[in-house]
Amino acid sequence: MTAPLLEHALGILGFTRDPDAYPMIEPYRQHPVDYVREAAVMALADLSAQNTPAVTDRNS
Repeated sequence: MTAPLLEHALGILGFTRDPDAYPMIEPYRQHPVDYVREAAVMALADLSAQNTPAVTDRNS
């Protein structure tokens, strides 16, 4: 997978806020491309925010 596509995929995995995605994301913290590593760190941070709603209901 190309680095830009991998960066995007990591972002999507993080956005799910599903803790089961952790083992798929964590190895990319050691990727040779810096922006892929950054995407992995950001995705893992999103996973840690799993107690926060992914979508805010503005009608409440």
